[in-house]
Amino acid sequence: MKKIIYSMMALAMTATSFTSCEDVPAPYNITFEEGNNNTTPSTPASGTGTEADPFNVAAALKHIDAGQNLDKEVYVSGTIVSVKEIDATNYGNATYFISDDGTTKGQLTVYRGYALGNKKFTPNDVLKAGDKVVVYGKLVNFNGTKEFTQGNYIYSLNGNKASQTPVVDLNTEATAWTVAEAVQKIQAGQTTNGEAYVKGIIAEVASYNDKYKSITYYISDNGTDKTLQVFSGKGLNGADFTTKTDLQAGQTVVVKGNLKAFTNSQGQVIMEMDKDNKIISISGPSNPQPSNAILTAKFETGMDNFTIKDINLPSELTYIWKHDASKKYMKASSHKGTADYAAQSRLESPVFSLTGMNKATLTFNVAANYFTNAANNFKVQVSTDGTTWNDVALSTYPAADWKFVTTTCDLSAYAGQPTVRIGFLYTCDGTSAAGTWEIKNVEVK
Repeated sequence: MKKIIYSMMALAMTATSFTSCEDVPAPYNITFEEGNNNTTPSTPASGTGTEADPFNVAAALKHIDAGQNLDKEVYVSGTIVSVKEIDATNYGNATYFISDDGTTKGQLTVYRGYALGNKKFTPNDVLKAGDKVVVYGKLVNFNGTKEFTQGNYIYSLNGNKASQTPVVDLNTEATAWTVAEAVQKIQAGQTTNGEAYVKGIIAEVASYNDKYKSITYYISDNGTDKTLQVFSGKGLNGADFTTKTDLQAGQTVVVKGNLKAFTNSQGQVIMEMDKDNKIISISGPSNPQPSNAILTAKFETGMDNFTIKDINLPSELTYIWKHDASKKYMKASSHKGTADYAAQSRLESPVFSLTGMNKATLTFNVAANYFTNAANNFKVQVSTDGTTWNDVALSTYPAADWKFVTTTCDLSAYAGQPTVRIGFLYTCDGTSAAGTWEIKNVEVK
């Protein structure tokens, strides 16, 4: 009986000792959310943030709180608490959490950092709770989360350092590749070993990232096509941007960075210059230039005041023309399942005036596939009253390969008219194949 009582007392004491111990490290497979690093560190602050004398995590948190010299890279030593994500497929970076004692007390977020030696993570790289790291990069307080900002990397892992391989330049500013040459180099696998200089014209400024003070934009050789995405880029010689309007379409830039082919979540392959790129030189307009276009419709975010007139919409279909928000264009088809339906629908522009003009030209980008006869399946029309529509000739039709081509229509016969509309007429007789048509970047001038 005594043995039973003693055993029960021993189990109770054991359970009490585990539940009251605050310094037991959490299991490595528990994922913690950002923002859990605001508790008081259990270790006194130490270190100066240099390679020879790294901050400990407590000192790094104090450095962030002070808010000074946060634009300088520092070294921080710590123990990995948990790993949130290792993305070895797309970006080659990882997000994880470190503290001085390996627990969640006073932990610091390491956001999207690179692996040992500033290399991208591969499927063979592993980080786990308990690993000792020294991380190099910039510290920041991002909306209450104290973290290493993106661009950091592991300087040492469990005491092991990697020799730093100097970045190789694939060309020079004087021999900068055109955008077309850059794409060819990416496709040939000739851009993986260094940074390249690329010269192009900004076709579109897509977005500004306030956290990283960077801009994502597109460049091409003609300043119209979005051939190469410059992802999360920095300004002249690596300077921060302050607003999206710091760059303008039409400016010519020489950009330096890593080139790659990126596959997005929709499976699209995008030719891009990866983050951490910078502008080497910039020229051209510093402010938006006035456009002499009478009508402009890119269809990036919607129908741009165009309307749809369904002339023959079969009951089996709910639409013929439709805006594709993910692809950023208008598309038309009367194919559904395995059937091609007889249908007709016109995408009509708002009214515009050609008064005072001697000539006018319609320009747009068009791609298609699955059609039997392009000219029968897709027409461009013009009307001056919204009722009577007349066909106009296209300079070129696309091949059935989904590749966009630029085509034009001469509207000079309507020059001087005060009320003009253009229409894109989709027609299928139900016998011939119902092609799919895609249009964008419509302009009349």
